[in-house]
Amino acid sequence: MKTLPLLITLFWAMLLPLHAQTDEEQLPVTTLLERLDEAIAHKEDYQQLRFARADSLLNLASKRQGSERVQTLSELYEIYLHFQTDSALSAIDKLRSLPEFATDRQLQTRCLIDQARVYGMMGLYHTAFEMLGQINLSQCDSVTLLRYYNVQHAVRDWRADYAQHTVPSIWPKMHQEARCWHDSILLYEPEEVNRTIIRTNRYYDDGDYQRCIDSLLNLMEHCNPEQRTFAYSRLSEAYGKTDQPVLQLRYLILTAIADIRAGITEYMALPELAAQLFHSGDIDRAYNYLFCALEDANLCKSNLRTLEVSSIYPIIDGSRHDRLEHEKRDTRLIIASLVLIALVMTLVIITLFRLNRKLQATRELLAKANNDLKNSNQQLQIANKDLQMSDHLKGDYLMNYLDRAHNYLGSIESAQRQMLKLVQSRQIDELTKRLKSTDFIEEEQAKFYADFDQLFLTLYPNFVEKFNALLKPEAAIMPKRGELLTTELRIFALIRMGETDSTKIAKFLNYSLTTIYNYRSRVRNNALGDKETFEHKVMQL
Repeated sequence: MKTLPLLITLFWAMLLPLHAQTDEEQLPVTTLLERLDEAIAHKEDYQQLRFARADSLLNLASKRQGSERVQTLSELYEIYLHFQTDSALSAIDKLRSLPEFATDRQLQTRCLIDQARVYGMMGLYHTAFEMLGQINLSQCDSVTLLRYYNVQHAVRDWRADYAQHTVPSIWPKMHQEARCWHDSILLYEPEEVNRTIIRTNRYYDDGDYQRCIDSLLNLMEHCNPEQRTFAYSRLSEAYGKTDQPVLQLRYLILTAIADIRAGITEYMALPELAAQLFHSGDIDRAYNYLFCALEDANLCKSNLRTLEVSSIYPIIDGSRHDRLEHEKRDTRLIIASLVLIALVMTLVIITLFRLNRKLQATRELLAKANNDLKNSNQQLQIANKDLQMSDHLKGDYLMNYLDRAHNYLGSIESAQRQMLKLVQSRQIDELTKRLKSTDFIEEEQAKFYADFDQLFLTLYPNFVEKFNALLKPEAAIMPKRGELLTTELRIFALIRMGETDSTKIAKFLNYSLTTIYNYRSRVRNNALGDKETFEHKVMQL
């Protein structure tokens, strides 16, 4: 389950770059550079997506069998190919350890081709060609042949690029050797977009740069993200040949953005961009880009990319170092000037300080006295408000008590007169009936509870809501229509007022002690959280 969020993130990360690329193609160069800076800042996030995808594929491979497991490990190899060459070789070793490898001739050949490709990327060209030389083409199907011809071209192309940095005089010959494999690739390449891209390579090699540009621009809307990245790279080169530096820089930046967002570490656009920015004077950005490229080349273990970066890095690093030294000298001069100014200002400040010290002391005394007076005034106002509120409440409670006592005396007097009349009229049976009746007591008790409810809710107006917040939602206690508190609420109202003795509560509410215990236990059992601390929480409402 932990891999599901990573897979969802990876899915969106694979969809978003194409949409972002199409939107970004028309942005100005300055904005594109900002987008590239942002992509580099999140480089580790993009690379983590590749690691997550690789972990997911390894997990799937352990659960699958047969051709499905072969396909999963093949996808794992593709994930690592332009990312970590040693991990890509490890994926090939896993394929070779499968039982299917011993009987599948095409799988054996593909593993050998893929291993040669990785060695070529690592700069081990001689070993790569030896591996490719072991392949019997007559036993290969069309898919394997296409794979073989693509790797032959790629390894020779990498070798030509390496020669361009080390022995430039032999580059044309090696480049021509790589180009010769285009015809073989076209014989077996089924996808028209890839066939068109190969033809644009020919246009570029033949010097027909405008035709190369037109063909790639027409092809752009049909490209997937990987094909679009290659198209950006080739367009940058073609615009450079046609002396259109702005467009050359634009598509070079787009290529670098696509490489970083893809999470790969084997690329060439960012070092080339760093070199161009260096020549245009943007040394800091060139240094940062080159450092990022060197870091990725080391992670990938690609000798060619490391050589490309290493050939430029000393120049940019040296220029940056010279500029920093110049800035340091300027900074030291500025600091010296500021120190001199600071000394003069210090003398002025000391003089002013001596003149104002007495005035400041007087101001501090006045401020302290004023602050003390304000604090005293605030405390007096608070105390006055509390006293007024206390007097008001005392008056309300006293009047309520007197009114209740007066009404109760009136009720007793009225009942006494009625009973006296019954005695005088010798209505003994009716008198006995009334004396046995509990209606009067129940009526007075109901009035007493109503007065108690009203008085308590005056003191604690939000008691019912706060009390129910301590209970499970389904166990909330709500008074019926026309009531202020229920029996359970009165019990805990008394507890809120500090009375926790069940005997006294039972006497106050005219219930048995057992009934009070049952009410308290039932409510505690429906409490949220610890039942033992429930009544303590009620007392704090």
